[in-house]
Amino acid sequence: MTKSFIHNLVITGAFSALATTLSFAETAPTLASAQKAYVNGNWKEAAAAYEAVCPVQPDSTRTECFLWNILALSQTGVATDFSKAGKRLDSLIDKTNPQKPIYADLMMTKAQFQLYLGRYNKAAESLVHAIETSQPHQVTVLQKVCSAVQERAHSEDLNEACKNLGNPEASKAKAEQAASAQQNVQVDQANAVESKPQAAETKAPSAQPAETKQADAKSSAPEVKPAEEKSTWQLQLGAFGIKSNADLLVDNLKKRNISSKIIQNTLESGKVLYIVRTGPFDTKESAVDYGAKKLAPLNVEFRPMLVKQVQ
Repeated sequence: MTKSFIHNLVITGAFSALATTLSFAETAPTLASAQKAYVNGNWKEAAAAYEAVCPVQPDSTRTECFLWNILALSQTGVATDFSKAGKRLDSLIDKTNPQKPIYADLMMTKAQFQLYLGRYNKAAESLVHAIETSQPHQVTVLQKVCSAVQERAHSEDLNEACKNLGNPEASKAKAEQAASAQQNVQVDQANAVESKPQAAETKAPSAQPAETKQADAKSSAPEVKPAEEKSTWQLQLGAFGIKSNADLLVDNLKKRNISSKIIQNTLESGKVLYIVRTGPFDTKESAVDYGAKKLAPLNVEFRPMLVKQVQ
C-alpha cells in the first residue's frame, strides 16, 4: 500500500516547495525532528512526532503542521493510519476558511486521496476547488497535481481550470468579472414587496350614465404606486465560481453565529458567480465596524458595498 500510494501521491514530492516556506526547523527542535524524519521517509516516526507537537502550535502554523502529519500517516503502509489521515483531512477542510492559502493545499491533498481510492470524478471536483481558492505561489504544485488527476478523470471544468493556471490574462479576466459582479449585483427581488390592489366591493348596477360610471371606477380604483428603491450597506465576503465553495463559507460563518447569504449572478459571458454577503447595515461605518469586530479575527476578507433593494 505504501509504495503504491507514494507513486500516486504527487503532493508528497510537490510539497517540498511548501516545506521551504515553513520555519519549523528554526523555531522548535521537536518540529525539526519531525520534518527530518519525514524527509528521510521515516513515516511512522514523523507521524508520531507531528502528533505530539501539532496540538500546541499557534493558530498560524497548526493547520500546516497537521497537514504534514496527514501526509506522513498516509504513507506508513498501515490501513488504519490511512483511514485516520483521511478523516483528519476532512476535519481540517471543514474547519478552515476557504480564503486562507492553506485551504487550497488541503483540497489538493484531498484530490490526491480520492485519486488513489479510484474516485476520479470526486478528485477532479476537489482539485477545481483547490484551483478556485489558490494563490499565485501555489501554481507550480497545482500544475503537477493537475497532470496526475487529468490522466484518470474526464472533467471539462478541471481541464479549463488547469489550462488557466498561471495564465495572467485568464486571471485578469476572472478578476474583472468578479469586480463587475461586485458593483452590479443586486439583492434578489424575491424580497421585494409586491403591491396588490384590494378587491373592489360588489355593488348593484346603477342607472348612472356610462361616462359617470367610468369616472367613478377611476376614482374608486386603488392607486398602485411604483416600487421604490432603497439603498443599504452590506459586506461582501467573496465571489465564487463554484457554489459549494460559497456554501462552505456560509456554513463556516454560521458555526460562528454569523449569518450570511448567497446571491447568484450570471455574467454576460454566461459564467455564474455565487456571491456571499452579510448585512444589511444602516451606515457604511456600522458595516465596517461589524467586519472589524466579527470577521477580521477569523481572517475573513470583507468589502462594504452600497446595494439597492426594491421596496
